[in-house]
Parts: sequence; structure tokens; C-alpha cells
Amino acid sequence: MAAGLVHAVTRSCSQGNTTDCGCDTRLRGGGSPVEGWQWGGCSDHIQYGTWFSRKFMDSVVKNISASRGGHTLSTMNQHNREAGRQAIERTMSTDCRCHGVSGSCAVKTCWRTMAAFEHVGAYLKDRYEHSVQVSDRSKRKMGRKDQHRLLVDKHQLIFLNKSPNYCLEDRQRGVTGTRGRRCSRTSTGPDGCNLLCCGRGYNTHVVRHVQRCECKFVWCCYVRCRRCESMNDMHTCK
Repeated sequence: MAAGLVHAVTRSCSQGNTTDCGCDTRLRGGGSPVEGWQWGGCSDHIQYGTWFSRKFMDSVVKNISASRGGHTLSTMNQHNREAGRQAIERTMSTDCRCHGVSGSCAVKTCWRTMAAFEHVGAYLKDRYEHSVQVSDRSKRKMGRKDQHRLLVDKHQLIFLNKSPNYCLEDRQRGVTGTRGRRCSRTSTGPDGCNLLCCGRGYNTHVVRHVQRCECKFVWCCYVRCRRCESMNDMHTCK
């Protein structure tokens, strides 16, 4: 959400849809004349988008009276929001346009632009797959070993507790499990038998399906149909 807000606001700035911001002009005038390129064009102003995202999403808590556990969760969320904002900057690229006689590209004008949000989402998905578990200091006393622990990189996503095993039923957690769930043998998505059944395999049943078919309107005034039967395979997780 934090990354999406930065992306949407910054894009609105570059397109001139927001009166409070525009293109990022700080790079203009620089470049490498020797290599034949210079900064120009409309660079995306992610600094404004990042500032707006922080102002909108990060609430400043004064006189904290919440429990330490709640404060730890808030700190984790704040870290992850900032990592989401940094994802926009880390996935930015430099675009250039050539100038010169007959497209000789003697001079190039370059600007910084955001990646498509689909690419940002893929980047964050990778960060999610490699997220780092951190411990809650409020649940244990801090010793010398804790003081010398390495800090988590600001670009990494963090979490406190591991997710429950959704493959198995756990009534206490409200997890129904996947046993008996209908799955698709040919799908490679989340509804596929290999993924949804968590490697336990699946059962195949032949289901008889009856429905009305070849319906025709008869004057006057009713509809006459036939009963059509079909036999289909249905797969359910073991």
C-alpha cells in the first residue's frame, strides 16, 4: 500500500494532475557532456510521492500508552512501509531520447522514470519470499548478545511470527485446512491439485451431472427441454 501510494501520487505529479508538485527538476543541467548526454525531460518526483505517503500513512503516536507488544507491531509495520517506499526508488530506471541530425544521437537527453507497478509488485514479492524474522524484545530480557546483533537492512521486509500451516486443520486458529477441497488437476495456479493439496495427493471421483438442455419455446406458452446427462471427473485433496 505504501509503495502503491508513492507510485500513484508521483505519476499524478509527472502528468500534471496535481497542483502541489510537478516533475523533478533537480537533475537538470547535469550529465556528462563528454559522453554526449545531459539530464532533462520530466523525471518522476518520487521525493514528493514518498513524503506524501509518509504523511498519509505514518501516524505520529504521542505519549505512547500501548503495550510493548503493540509498539513492536507498530514498529514492524513502519519498517515494512518504508521498505515499500524504497522499492519504488530501487526499481527506477533511466530513459533517454536521442537528438542530432538524421537521428545520429550526438546528444541524448535522459530522465529518471518509475518502473511499471507490476515490476514493483514482483520486486516486493521477492522481498516477501526472503523476509527476515525478528524477535520481540518485550518478551525477553536484553543481554549483551542482543546489543551486538546486526541491524536489518532497510530494504528487507520483516515479520514477527511465522504464518500458521494452512494445509492442516487448526480449529483454534480458525484454519479449515485443505483436506476435501476440490482442485484442478491441470491447473498450475493456487487451485491446482499439486499446490492446494500440499503434496498429499488427491482423490478422483466420477460425478454424474444432470441439467436441462436443447430448450425450445412452444407456442403458446411454455418451454420444452430435454434432460442431458454427463459424467465428469472431480478431484479432491486427500
